[in-house]
Amino acid sequence: MSIPDEDVRRKPSRLSVERLADGFGERTRIKPMAEILENRGTISPRQARAAARIYAAWALGVMGARDSDATGNGSDPGGYTDAQMDAAREYRMIRDAVPPRLWSITFSVAVEDYSPSRWANERGGAMHKAAAVELLRIGLDYAGDVVDDL
Repeated sequence: MSIPDEDVRRKPSRLSVERLADGFGERTRIKPMAEILENRGTISPRQARAAARIYAAWALGVMGARDSDATGNGSDPGGYTDAQMDAAREYRMIRDAVPPRLWSITFSVAVEDYSPSRWANERGGAMHKAAAVELLRIGLDYAGDVVDDL
């Protein structure tokens, strides 16, 4: 039985993997797209920090992930709730500061680890990668303005 063309999955996008040698033995981690773009010089360190902050606020405040660094050890009965509410508030502040037309690429890169070219291709491919990168930079600059004030 052959698989119809529409069921064939795309190859996954390239991931940057690094080996970590720390006190826990050798392990690997996948670098977030914003970190990859920063290492290539595509976005600035400030923009990469803004992307990391968007992800952290989204993961804790929106998705409800438990980050022990943000919530402490959990001995305070209201710790998780307070940390989640603070993260949700921070996420909302950042999201509201970025114009809606720029939020799509900003969120896609910061949270979903899309590359700018993947984001552009999924919107019909009419946009050049360089234009997508510029939209991302501008969106992260707006986000960075909020992050700088937090």
